[in-house]
Amino acid sequence: MSETAREDIANMDGPAALPRSSGELVFHDTWEQRVFAIAVSLCEQGHYPWDAFRERLIAEIDAAHEDPWHPDPGAPGYYEHWLAALEKVLAETGLAPPANTR
Repeated sequence: MSETAREDIANMDGPAALPRSSGELVFHDTWEQRVFAIAVSLCEQGHYPWDAFRERLIAEIDAAHEDPWHPDPGAPGYYEHWLAALEKVLAETGLAPPANTR
């Protein structure tokens, strides 16, 4: 995480806690790193408050009804929830239109 990242981003807890291993952020694919960086960067640029993003992320995780003791292998992963939360925050703030659903 960049040196400019705020503590409220770096130290999220509860269902929104960032996945870590030995204190380091865990990413399984390049797109996860990118969507993480986009969300943090846009927040740091003042496009939305971090709490708005965090609340959306928690709502996305809660909506999935994931059971941490018996995870569904086909269920969305943490960064898929992160991406869904980012898409909603971008639409709500007018930074990006909502996806066209058919």
